[in-house]
Amino acid sequence: MGAQIERFSCVVLGAGEILDYSRVASFIASGAFVICADGGANHCAKLGLSPNLLVGDFDSLPGQMPPGTERIPLCTKKNYTDSFHAAEQAQSRGHTRLLLSGMLGGRLDHTLGNLSLLAGLTKAGASALLTDGRTDVYALAGEGELALPNREGCYFSVLAFESCCDVSIAGGKFPLENYPLSPDDPRALSNEFAGKDVRITQKSGLLIATSCPK
Repeated sequence: MGAQIERFSCVVLGAGEILDYSRVASFIASGAFVICADGGANHCAKLGLSPNLLVGDFDSLPGQMPPGTERIPLCTKKNYTDSFHAAEQAQSRGHTRLLLSGMLGGRLDHTLGNLSLLAGLTKAGASALLTDGRTDVYALAGEGELALPNREGCYFSVLAFESCCDVSIAGGKFPLENYPLSPDDPRALSNEFAGKDVRITQKSGLLIATSCPK
């Protein structure tokens, strides 16, 4: 049996790229709470969504938003990104199943920051997926297991954000068993699905796993 596609009850949209709107929409649960980080609101119409909450300095917000939409304005001079503050709002309101989109592409520093955001949410106990509809990114924190749904014709990669103990990969073309994966070791890049879901386990550490078409 394949890993069940998770539907997320809270969506956080950034102003970055979304490459496949229909696939992103397939991850969104009916009635999901939608938080837009500033220009992330530009994605709503193509996803068939209306924002519940707008967070940001509003320097890239579209002109017309539904009347009565809650807004949290931020100063342009701030320590964290609009996306970070939007995800923080999701957590403070009790949302633990988060879909992050519009957070890849564009400036490299923002992409790296959003990967760190995903990692932080996972460490805090959230179930989170970051995707642009083409590339999916998951995180695994501490001892546990991560199931990557099989994607035919796709690569998957595993990268350590912190030193990881006893990382094992089962179900891919190239298995790995009890390997000490570290941030300076790209050993687990460009693996391939082998017709079934991939199972990633570790004893400790923090890693991210990506899947994307070849």
